[in-house]
Amino acid sequence: MTFPLFLYDSEEIREAERVAISEFGIPGILLMENAGRAASDVIAGRFPSAKLILVACGPGNNGGDGFVAARHFLRRSLSVKVLLSTSPEKITGDALFNLQVLQRMGTDILVSRDLSDEGLKSLMDTHDIVVDALLGSGSKGAPRGEISRIVAAIRGSVHVVSLDIPTGVDPSTGRVEGEAVRADLTVTMLARKTGLEIMPGRAFRGDIETVDIGVRAEVLLRSNPVCSLVEGDEVAAMLPTRGPDIHKGNRGLVLVVGGSSRYAGAPILSALGALRCGAGGVVVAAPAQTSSHSGYFPEIIFMEGISEDGFLSSETWDIILEKWGGRIDSVIIGPGLDRGQPAQDLFRRVWREWPGPLCVDGDALFALGRWTGRPSREHKSVITPHEGEAAALLSRERHSVSGSRLQSVLDLANLYDTTLLKGPASIVSDGTCVRVIPFVVPGLSVPGSGDVLSGAIGALLGMGLDAVDAATAGAYLHALAGRELEKEIGRDGIIATEIASAIPRAISLVGSGNGEWQC
Repeated sequence: MTFPLFLYDSEEIREAERVAISEFGIPGILLMENAGRAASDVIAGRFPSAKLILVACGPGNNGGDGFVAARHFLRRSLSVKVLLSTSPEKITGDALFNLQVLQRMGTDILVSRDLSDEGLKSLMDTHDIVVDALLGSGSKGAPRGEISRIVAAIRGSVHVVSLDIPTGVDPSTGRVEGEAVRADLTVTMLARKTGLEIMPGRAFRGDIETVDIGVRAEVLLRSNPVCSLVEGDEVAAMLPTRGPDIHKGNRGLVLVVGGSSRYAGAPILSALGALRCGAGGVVVAAPAQTSSHSGYFPEIIFMEGISEDGFLSSETWDIILEKWGGRIDSVIIGPGLDRGQPAQDLFRRVWREWPGPLCVDGDALFALGRWTGRPSREHKSVITPHEGEAAALLSRERHSVSGSRLQSVLDLANLYDTTLLKGPASIVSDGTCVRVIPFVVPGLSVPGSGDVLSGAIGALLGMGLDAVDAATAGAYLHALAGRELEKEIGRDGIIATEIASAIPRAISLVGSGNGEWQC
């Protein structure tokens, strides 16, 4: 087993560099040499036809990596120019040493302050590759001064490669507070940075390659961070083994509570997600309007709830317990539930009285956020908000959540329970660990997609997975299903029933196909 794939913040990377220098006695200039050379090898391999390379360098060690990379581009007989964000006199330490080597070699070195905005843009446009070595893993906040000017000029360049992290992206959180480089490729040193995988930073990194600095990463990185990137073999290990004697009773019975006069189809989509993820059976408790939709799917057991003004009422829970109590393995509440008071009262009863695993989705999240004095649940729950719902639950503006997804998911988990913050590169946390789903799938941004996802999570809860594993595996399989659909039919026009139907294919991709879930 190689998982989990940990993600490191700037302090953890800084500590690893300290270990390399102080404990192993490796000079910092040698670490810089290894990083810059490895980066040049990756870039030359990725863009073999490129001849004209501009390396934009900041004043720190990231700029030093850029100086080393520039020297190795010259070794390959490429045409190289170096653009400094500050005067050479302000560069110090190991970076200065490598700059002086370039100067003695007669390298064409420019200073950004000597160029107009138009001159900077023209410089970018006349090169095949622009290498961003302005700010690295120790940076914080928005770029300022000359670095901000250079970042603005880089926009629209033919090929952009960032060293370690795109300038303007917070390496620890993925926040982007101002101008940021949008790279085609990021060559990151030693280990993956958290900010490279969490939105919005994830959208700026392009493809990613990790290179070593002359010492194996596991030797230098002494502690396991809270964040990790989910991989297929990790998901495979979460899923239950299926023996030849499997029957539906071993797969779990899932209850979906939802639907209303406005949203009749949502609980059916959730039920489909559960069935396609392997549930042994699904009961949908919904208003009568939903029964017409359920007829298309005879595999779903429909139970008509008691309605009040188009909403399910709390008395529906009594009927559920009478007919299915003791047989249910997990409950999903919220798809299409709507926001009337009867529906909120029903949610409160389920939260208080259901003793098993619970997935809270859709309009149940609205009810959850409006419930002051909410009692805690002994059994773990999973909540599945998108950014708008998360903002309401945290009493924040939506842009605050979208700009700080890592902190938001931790806050939600500590306030409520295990949280799946949906969106590109979805994040799962129970307040202790943070797991990032590696897929960005625009095709999943369609009506009903979240209902299918809640169904998958409910199925996995019913199979016995704990809350954080069920949320992780469900989100991974849902995103993988969407990615496979995008490959097949493109990003536009995917519908929710197709996402549900693609989940078995996603399970197959992380499994061996012989009854054991292996990658």
